[in-house]
Amino acid sequence: MYHYIELSCLPDEGVPAAFIMGKVMDIVHLCLVNLQKEVGHNPVGLSFPEYRYDLDESGKLKEKAKIGTKLRLFSLDNAHLERLNLKAQLRRLEDYVHQRQSSIERPNLNFATFERVQVRSSVERLVRRRMKSTGVSEEVAQAAFKDFKPMLSDLPFVHLHSQSNEQAFRLFIRKQVAAKSESWQFSSYGLSQSVAVPDF
Repeated sequence: MYHYIELSCLPDEGVPAAFIMGKVMDIVHLCLVNLQKEVGHNPVGLSFPEYRYDLDESGKLKEKAKIGTKLRLFSLDNAHLERLNLKAQLRRLEDYVHQRQSSIERPNLNFATFERVQVRSSVERLVRRRMKSTGVSEEVAQAAFKDFKPMLSDLPFVHLHSQSNEQAFRLFIRKQVAAKSESWQFSSYGLSQSVAVPDF
């Protein structure tokens, strides 16, 4: 049986749903990090029921890509969802987020993976990473990326803020149809390249 919490972002005048989804994901990520510290891994996976990313035969988008306004958190153990304490964590957004909890078990469930796709788009971040990993000076690190061309992505994304440096960034997400997974472990964003969650 799969237990889940569904969060629906309710747009308001002057507050778009995408902005609310970013705030919700910031909080959910922090909750998942804390749960991961408690139990040693993250047993909660995310899905985006309204995710849209359809390409035509030539590889062009049929319609605008979107992450949607709904987020589901899945766990095999309801106690893990309870430990997230989302009702309290999302209290300051209660006017903008509807929360419901349920479970599902049926033989014909579809499954999909939702994975993070990192796009090399910030030369400043790459320079900082090179300096940290190799100990070289900023000038040497910058020289290594002098011919750098940023990559772009048309995948759906969520606007997030880094917990360490408060920098805003886009969390690009790829959805792929997949078979039911035997393992059940996710990143601190609730995403995985190989572990599928129910998709309905």
